[in-house]
Amino acid sequence: MTIVNVCRSLRASSCRPLDRCYRFLPCLSDPARRSALGLKVALVMLHLIYVGMLFLFDGGLIEKTKREPWYTAIYLALFVATLVQYFVTSASSPGFVLDAMRTVNESNTIFRKALLASKQPASSKNGSVVVTVEGSQMARSLLGSNATSWTKLVMDLYPPGTSVRSLTCSYCNVEQPPRSKHCHDCDKCVLQFDHHCVWLGTCIGLGNHCKFWWYICEETSLCLWTGIMYITYLKANISSAWWKDAIVILLLVTLSISMIFLLLLLLFHR
Repeated sequence: MTIVNVCRSLRASSCRPLDRCYRFLPCLSDPARRSALGLKVALVMLHLIYVGMLFLFDGGLIEKTKREPWYTAIYLALFVATLVQYFVTSASSPGFVLDAMRTVNESNTIFRKALLASKQPASSKNGSVVVTVEGSQMARSLLGSNATSWTKLVMDLYPPGTSVRSLTCSYCNVEQPPRSKHCHDCDKCVLQFDHHCVWLGTCIGLGNHCKFWWYICEETSLCLWTGIMYITYLKANISSAWWKDAIVILLLVTLSISMIFLLLLLLFHR
């Protein structure tokens, strides 16, 4: 019993700093958001390591920066733009089916209420008495319809005779437009689903497809430029300290693998 009590007291004392941290940073209390934040920090650190090693080892680059500052300025501008585009893409919504359905139904509800609130005079008059009707027959027919606006909109996108049950998601219980798919990582249906990007921590769909394409282009350009600078350094300093060459070669190999992956993703991306 004494050992158990000691373990409990140690566990409670170790959890107190974490509880204080979670109180000031609520995002860290969620395991999913904590892992996504850790992934972003790791990716930023990788970028800083690759660029930092160049300026740390390559004295010729520093001299070139003094002579031609525009060269390094453009490279650093691309570096910052890539990181900014990464965070913008990861924070953007891919376009969820539930959000689109809610928007369509809410706009249609506002339209129906506007029709009901309007007063339209009837075409018949009995003497001096004018008969007015609250709303219109079209508004009443819309309100009396059992099918929602989203269902009608989705069914118009499919060929005639398509069953609603065949295009309803079994997880979200919502009608999916063409090219929509349920993402098991996000647990939501995504409009024009492309894939779930692990590095970004979000799905790629209708809402952020263009942002993702720009990020891939910028990341590929940055990797190519950095690889060329690493090769230039090795050509000029291959006979210097062996441990520097070993670190640069290791970084160049990993950079080449990442570059090949990015080029394939850029060439064969839908």
